[in-house]
Amino acid sequence: MNTFFLEILTPERPFFRGDCVSAVIPATDGMLGIMADRTPLGAAVDDGMITFTEADGTLRVCAVSRGMVSVSGRRVRVLCESAVYPEDIDVEEERQKLREAEVDMANRKSYEDYMVSQMAFARAINRLKVKQHFE
Repeated sequence: MNTFFLEILTPERPFFRGDCVSAVIPATDGMLGIMADRTPLGAAVDDGMITFTEADGTLRVCAVSRGMVSVSGRRVRVLCESAVYPEDIDVEEERQKLREAEVDMANRKSYEDYMVSQMAFARAINRLKVKQHFE
């Protein structure tokens, strides 16, 4: 079976590195399916859920925030703001972040503050959706 090397990297740490047979990544213009020997490309990643199948057949899922994906040869690199497995998502913590972001958006002092709050809001919503999908 043909495989490719998948890297999911965040500013804090490498989230995942390993051989995979397929991946589905949320791009800004739709879901992007990747298998070995795919045509090289680059795309913007949107908040959403990445699903990937490791070389041993294990299906993995993670919630990711905005970023980019680069496909070249047998390497796929996803650079994103954050990534987390569903089992590591704390629902109460994400709900609190959601409430805080809503208050911050309502009380914005500048456009930049509003955009930062909007990104935090989107990240919390995405994580809650991914967690709910796997409960």
